[in-house]
Amino acid sequence: NFLPASGAGKCVKETEERVDPPTPRTSKRSTLRDIATTDMHETIVAAVKAGNWGYCEAWVFMLDEAITPDRVPALLPTLPMPCVDGLGPTDRFEIAVRPAEDIWRMLFATASMGGMYSSGVQAAYGRLWAWRSMAGLSGTPAGTSAEEVERHARQSTWFHFEADAEWFHNDIDADYGIATLSPDRRRIAVLAATDTD
Repeated sequence: NFLPASGAGKCVKETEERVDPPTPRTSKRSTLRDIATTDMHETIVAAVKAGNWGYCEAWVFMLDEAITPDRVPALLPTLPMPCVDGLGPTDRFEIAVRPAEDIWRMLFATASMGGMYSSGVQAAYGRLWAWRSMAGLSGTPAGTSAEEVERHARQSTWFHFEADAEWFHNDIDADYGIATLSPDRRRIAVLAATDTD
């Protein structure tokens, strides 16, 4: 089982797993559309809502064809998401591949420790809400056991990103983006969270 960590995660620039797309990036927007239902959205943002962070959003995109993980960094900034609106072809967009355990720790810290104006829901409930967000992001069917969520999560490819888009305030430990490519490589889900005023 994944273990809790004390913080919401390191900045992307501190990791050795950076996979930033080359700049200048394409300014052409993707024609993919967000297909997240209300239930999908609420499941993905569960950990952030439990931690009472300032604001969060979630999106789900079904791809026209299966893609390899190395294509995700270039695709993400082109997707129709407010968290990358206005991002120019040379503006900072940092992205790293992360193990599922790192993403779980980030979500666990968000839910259990809370944000600037919240003390969170503490350990046991923090684990519950972190698992729920992991399930939504990885596309695990509702009602699945924690063991099955973990298995599905480990088969997915996880990314942590930051961007100089207006949506983010870029305060350390107060903004993050998470994206996951499903095991069949046909679905990308994204969670963006900010805990700034």
